[in-house]
Amino acid sequence: MNDPATIGFLLHPGEQASVQAAVARAQACGFGVWTALDHPEAELEEHAATTKLLVTVGGDGTFLYGGRLAAPLGIPVLGANRGRLGFLAEVEIPRLPEAISRFATGDFRIQRRSLIDVETVRGGRPSERALALNEVVVRTRDVALARVRVDVDSERLGVFDSDGVVVATASGSTAYAMSAGGPPVDPRLRVLVVVPLAPHAVTTRPVVLPDAVNVRVILERGMCAVAVDGVSLCDLVAGGEVTVRPGPDLEVVRFADSPAFMQRLRQKFRYGVPLRDIAAADAEADEQRDDARGELHDAS
Repeated sequence: MNDPATIGFLLHPGEQASVQAAVARAQACGFGVWTALDHPEAELEEHAATTKLLVTVGGDGTFLYGGRLAAPLGIPVLGANRGRLGFLAEVEIPRLPEAISRFATGDFRIQRRSLIDVETVRGGRPSERALALNEVVVRTRDVALARVRVDVDSERLGVFDSDGVVVATASGSTAYAMSAGGPPVDPRLRVLVVVPLAPHAVTTRPVVLPDAVNVRVILERGMCAVAVDGVSLCDLVAGGEVTVRPGPDLEVVRFADSPAFMQRLRQKFRYGVPLRDIAAADAEADEQRDDARGELHDAS
C-alpha cells in the first residue's frame, strides 16, 4: 500500500499555533501532515518520498532555508509570511488555509527559480560546499580593503579593490545585492548579478550575467568572510577561492492572483512610489495588517 501524500510545514520557532487552521485544512483535503521545527533536514529526508508541498512559515529567512532543502528533492515550496518584509512569501498567514485548498484542487502554477552551487577552496583544496537561493557574499571583516578577482568561465571580469563582492541570483537581486547598488531583477530571468561592494574605483558597476556560467571569486589580498543566504560559511585568506556554479531549480507555488514582481517592488520597497504617496500607502498597509490579525484571531 502506498503511503498517503503529505504536506510539510517548516516552522519558525513560535509559529505552531498560527498554522493550526492550515493544518486542519490540509487534513480535510486528504493530506497527511508533518511539521519541522527542531530538525528540519531530518524531517524532510524522512518524509521526502510522500511530500507534495513544503510550506515555510516565518520570514524570508525561513523561506530561503526551506528552498535550499526542497530544491534538490524536487519538492514545491509555498511561503507563508510571518516576518516583517516577506518579499519572497506568497501568502500571509490568514490566507494560508485557502492557499492549501487551491493547491489541493490544482489551482496553482509553478515558477522555477535557480539556485547556485557554492564551493570554497582553501589551502589549495576544496573545502565547504552549500546551495544558495539568494546569494553568496565574500566580504572583509574589518575596514581594510580586499583585492578580489572575479573570473567568468575562462575570462576575467575584473579585479576589484573593495570590501568584497556579492554574486546573487535573480531571486537574490532584491536582497543584499540591491542594497549594495545592484539592479532588481525579475526572478523569472535566469541570470546572476555580480556586485562589487564599495569598490575603490568609482566607475565600477554591477554586472548581469547568464546563470549558466561558472564564476570564480579569488581573494588576492586581505581576509574575507564567506556567507550564503546570510549564513556564515567560512573565512578566506589570500589565495582562497569561491566557485559559483549553476545549482538545482526550486519549484515555487504561485497563484493566478499572486502579486507580480513589479507590484511587490512597489509594495515592499516603495520602488517608484512618490514620497508624498508613501504616508497614504503606509496607512493602507496598517489597515490591511489589522484586518489580517482579526481574521487570524477569528480562525483560531
